[in-house]
Amino acid sequence: MTETSIPSDRMDASAKHVFWASYFGWLLDGYDTTIYAFVLVASLLFILPNSGISKTLLPSYGLMFFAIFLIGWGTAFIFGPLADKIGRMKTLGIAILLYALGTFFSGLSYNVFEFGIARFIAGFGLGAEWFIGGTGVSEVFPEKTRHIWAGRFHSAWYAGFILAAVTTPLLLEYVFPASYGWRAIFFIGIIPAGILAYIRIRAKEPEVWKRKKELHGDKMSLSMSFKVLFSNKYRKTTLLMILVMIPVITGLYGGTLFAPTAITNLVNYSIAHGGLAAGTAATWYVVLGGTTISAFTLLFCLLMPYMVQRVGRKATLTLFMVFMIIGLLLAFGVAYNAHNLYMFLPLLILLGIGGADFSVFSLWVPEIYPTEARAGGFALITALGRYAGAGLVFVISALTAATGSLGTSLAYGALIFVVGIILLMFVTEDRHKELDRTVDKMALEAESQ
Repeated sequence: MTETSIPSDRMDASAKHVFWASYFGWLLDGYDTTIYAFVLVASLLFILPNSGISKTLLPSYGLMFFAIFLIGWGTAFIFGPLADKIGRMKTLGIAILLYALGTFFSGLSYNVFEFGIARFIAGFGLGAEWFIGGTGVSEVFPEKTRHIWAGRFHSAWYAGFILAAVTTPLLLEYVFPASYGWRAIFFIGIIPAGILAYIRIRAKEPEVWKRKKELHGDKMSLSMSFKVLFSNKYRKTTLLMILVMIPVITGLYGGTLFAPTAITNLVNYSIAHGGLAAGTAATWYVVLGGTTISAFTLLFCLLMPYMVQRVGRKATLTLFMVFMIIGLLLAFGVAYNAHNLYMFLPLLILLGIGGADFSVFSLWVPEIYPTEARAGGFALITALGRYAGAGLVFVISALTAATGSLGTSLAYGALIFVVGIILLMFVTEDRHKELDRTVDKMALEAESQ
């Protein structure tokens, strides 16, 4: 396939639509995750009594609904092989619809059963955005700029976090009454999905997938995608990358996603001990902390392509994981346990830098597999880590109860990144690897010869 040279700061028409459809899909993931954190308490204060459940169980149900969302996120791996079969943009459209339905019914829920189903559906739809978007973006840009656009694409999640963190508290404080504000926030979450649906309609399938589909037709199937992933040629890499992804994802859940809870606890402690004025709202400290993490992650997602070009994928990923280790130990093990809010907040910069570890996968994973298994491979590698992350929510809760300290239990998360670095040593890296754009033979057929 002949590539067209596209300058790094420009896109042709087909690449533009694929990029923005993928970008805003991944942005929605960060946006929805963040708005849930802000409306969780208000929504459960209504839903639990309406279900005959005591409000004192709110923390437990908050963790449970978050885990349900993550399970839906992980279950979305089935969209990977589906995208290999019917196309990246078609599958993205299905995922957008599911997200919209899940978010809409989250706002309509009246009991825990309805809310749980709605959060699962929302997670199921959002879970596909990363690997479908990352696959599509990788296929529409030539090798000379592919790494740059992969970094730009991955920064979308953190842009969504910042957007939600800045706007949601303002809407809840000044626009919507407390009685139904949480419902309105969920309904507003559908608006970006509508914009994304419009972009998706205009986006065409990547040319490399279209050409392979035209050549192989019905052979491009869900079962073929899985067979390629576990063929002799790819089995070892698939299993190793799954193992590396598990500590990366669980480490994220154990660190950055628990930061809002940690900040709230520190603010309340400061108020109780005279460090802050009585009545000080924790909300804006949470916004500051979350925005700090996301801003630095976004920055290093954009820097990641240049780091990879200079030192390679493995070294860049290792460096980011080292930042997570140091950040978890200092922010939670030291600052949080010392009840020092003003030490804790700047240390979140380290977690922000380390959080860019995910962006390396957006560049690296698509180049590992051929077109007929690219989205499926990306999806499978992320799925098990997401399930492990859902389980970790309860592990951290149990550790906190056992140690008496959220900070200590989260500091233990540094250990899992050490395991990740060790596992990464066994992954083979080709620093000059290019995306497979061949269409003459399917990978499994070539493997069997």
